Amino acid sequence: MTTKYNRLFSLSIMHEYFKNGVNKTLVLKPDNRTRTLLRNGQMLFKTLGNNAIVLFKADSDKTSPFIDLGEDVGLRFYLTSERSDEFFNTTKLDTTEKYVVGNKLYFTNDPGNASSDPGTPEVLTHNLIDKAFARLFTYTFSLNTTHTKTKFKMTDSEGNLVSVGKDADGNDLPTTLNLTRDDSKQFQQQVDIRNKATGIYTITITNDADAITLKEETVLIDDGAIQQGVLGIVDIKYNTPTGHMYGATEYYQLKFERKMAFWKYLVVNKTQSIDLSDPATNLSIEDSPTGGGPPYINVNFDLEGTEPHPDIKVKGFDTVVFKSSDAIPSYEEPKLNVKLVLKPSDKVVVEHLSNPPVNTVEKENGGDLEKEIFVFI
Repeated sequence: MTTKYNRLFSLSIMHEYFKNGVNKTLVLKPDNRTRTLLRNGQMLFKTLGNNAIVLFKADSDKTSPFIDLGEDVGLRFYLTSERSDEFFNTTKLDTTEKYVVGNKLYFTNDPGNASSDPGTPEVLTHNLIDKAFARLFTYTFSLNTTHTKTKFKMTDSEGNLVSVGKDADGNDLPTTLNLTRDDSKQFQQQVDIRNKATGIYTITITNDADAITLKEETVLIDDGAIQQGVLGIVDIKYNTPTGHMYGATEYYQLKFERKMAFWKYLVVNKTQSIDLSDPATNLSIEDSPTGGGPPYINVNFDLEGTEPHPDIKVKGFDTVVFKSSDAIPSYEEPKLNVKLVLKPSDKVVVEHLSNPPVNTVEKENGGDLEKEIFVFI
């Protein structure tokens, strides 16, 4: 007898940074609870290229599930990367809030917006979670105020207050706790929810009268989410009202936008073969008329300061600084035909200037994201 498996859902990972749009570095991995659920439900998790697929074993009618888990089911996957530095350098992650180091990405579907058309999958956009913790942790914070006493509360994803531990007698702690600032001007509260579900929680700090919110953070509490290489989580949810659990195959997509940054070339006169102080000559960076082809466009590279720069030297050598007039997209294929030229002779000093390395350190300058490229001549 042949065993038949039907596809429950398929989730693709796309990224504008790659020339074919297919992400090559991100991997989805089910968490421990989901692994158990899949095993108990006679379901399989597979990856095929940039697609993550869940299959369920069909009954004798080849359509209904061999084991029915019901309509209300949640599956959680860790979004991981072995090259997280490259991912962060090439990916636009800002939402309504600015991404900062330590944030986690959170994706979830809308069960009422499921798509059974592979050509128009439901696109799952991310929210930024402030921090991630294990289920036992100490929440430490300080305030830019003079408050010495505060109140601590934590709510689950449904907005319900939860107790964050037990007292010496084994009783649940109150859902509102009083905190006192210590000698280092910090507040601390141990949180132990090892007997509760992992997931998204909100921590709220108010003044002693519980009338003014002083601090609020959305946190992901999940032991696996704090492991190295875990960028965030993806929740796929099914519920009774929509009844999609064992219906037509559902199609989802994670879609990442490429990051844009200004390029700053620092041309270092290491050989001192060019007299940068000679007013009769000057360096220039010229882009090709086509900008190197899509998604690039032609940009100007403007001289910053004078030649050489009055305040910047690299390893003691005179340096000339150029900055692109527009932000340039991060892209797998390099921007070609950006050349360093000596004027007025139009002598090409460097035919093809390097693009910023994919793992280059980024800087923010006056609100502009900049990537530096050093050119030694």
